[in-house]
Amino acid sequence: MSQYEQQIRALQQGIDLDFWRKPEGIDIPGDELRFLLIPDAVESAAMFELAKQVHDYQKLHAGEATQINSALMVTMGGLLPSVLLFDHLVEGRYANVPKIEFGTIGVSLYKGPGQRYDNPVIQHGISIPLSGRIVLIIDDLADYGGTMSFLKEHIIESGANKVLTLAMYTKPAAKKVIPIDFCFGETPQDTWIITPRERVETLVKRVPVWKQSGASEQECQHRLVELIGYPPEFVEYYLPLIYKNAP
Repeated sequence: MSQYEQQIRALQQGIDLDFWRKPEGIDIPGDELRFLLIPDAVESAAMFELAKQVHDYQKLHAGEATQINSALMVTMGGLLPSVLLFDHLVEGRYANVPKIEFGTIGVSLYKGPGQRYDNPVIQHGISIPLSGRIVLIIDDLADYGGTMSFLKEHIIESGANKVLTLAMYTKPAAKKVIPIDFCFGETPQDTWIITPRERVETLVKRVPVWKQSGASEQECQHRLVELIGYPPEFVEYYLPLIYKNAP
């Protein structure tokens, strides 16, 4: 077996999707949040699982006016999931399934980890026509349900006939506010999920908090690498400057 084959098979065999459906974050000393680092390969595998859910929906509604024909990527969180889903839902769609047109909408409920705005903030409007369309909202997380609920109402008011929702993870509070039509897994409410697209952002937002509470740079490195699971080379590259510039 070649080295390439060994590496590929090691990645494929190393993912326990059952674990990742209900993972729990890691406690950090003195921090009210728990942290969950999502590996790239896990997000890719989760999107494949979600794509199969959408395929099943499209096949179930074959020939009906309720098939999904538009998708809105929620920036920033929904961009990476959407890129991964595009390959499955557009290039991998079944016969007699409409080609889904992808667009974007920018909305945010968070300033940073655990810091919420009072109301959703529209950062940029809907980028594609939605009048009479069946729309799939794609985001990485349904936390308290506020973003999804707000977007669903906003998109209906923008002329869509029906809106469905998709998120990689949902939390208990969100489930009470809005049902997520397509979801991969669930995490506890106090868990901050670190997806591949926000690893640096989490350092920028959380290291200053740890520093202010008395954590040294060495302690921050321990938390990031030994506890949360960041790659050592990643932390060695970014942490010194982030820690130095933190107030």
